[in-house]
Amino acid sequence: MGQESDKALIEAALSNLLDPIAAMLLRNGVTFQEFTALAKGTYVAVAQRDFGVRGRPTNTAKVSALTGIDRKEVKRLKDLLAQGARVAEAREGQDKMSRVVRGWYEDPEFLNEQGHPAHLLLDDGTLSFKELARRYSGGLPFNVVLKELIRAGNVVELDGGALRVLKPFYTPPGSDPQAMLRAGTVINELANTLLHNLYLTHESPKKTLRFERRASSNHILAKDAQAFKDFLNHEGQAFLERVAQWIVAHQIDPNAQPPSHNPTEIVRLGVGVYGIESPNQGDR
Repeated sequence: MGQESDKALIEAALSNLLDPIAAMLLRNGVTFQEFTALAKGTYVAVAQRDFGVRGRPTNTAKVSALTGIDRKEVKRLKDLLAQGARVAEAREGQDKMSRVVRGWYEDPEFLNEQGHPAHLLLDDGTLSFKELARRYSGGLPFNVVLKELIRAGNVVELDGGALRVLKPFYTPPGSDPQAMLRAGTVINELANTLLHNLYLTHESPKKTLRFERRASSNHILAKDAQAFKDFLNHEGQAFLERVAQWIVAHQIDPNAQPPSHNPTEIVRLGVGVYGIESPNQGDR
């Protein structure tokens, strides 16, 4: 019963962790299939990096046992990792909208005499958007595909009803790849601090806990939320400015020639401050 209870707690923690990540991925057009392909490669990369003996990379058999991925697939992923091709492989698994747009730019049957994407009628004849969607959308109704591509700014309807494609890459409206990259970095840094405190300090007595605290309550009136935001903006900014002063006083010149320090002697230090606001869901 104890193991089942622990498993349930771990699954609940994982659900909490994945919830905002799934929301960000969906807003940026990353499908479940793309996520699982990337997750599989990440599992292999971490198992290979962190579970070897005396600092050496983990062998294929142990990686397979740890991850539950068969040896042949582990070897394939390790070869891709060695080539630095994991990200490129994930990008190849384009979602259905991207395939439609790419087909419009690359399939000769949907190009004009100049080799540019042709203007397509909606569902009249073989040179139609309906036929394009049939070939490349993986079974989605063509009107659903069209509605989404218009919403994303990929397609516009011209006078007379013909459709014109405007850009070769599908990006869901409102997404910002640079902001997404920053969000991924923030989550990575916070999660690595938690990983360090939960496990790494126990595995190595020389490691000390990293600072990680939070102050929150589930019993604040909603009308006071703005006052708290104002308070946090003022106090948090003041704290970060003091941190920045310390960092400026202690950082070395990265452009010094020749470098006065061995790269292994240099570390990244910093702190992140974030606000918490959500409906009352009980103590978490």
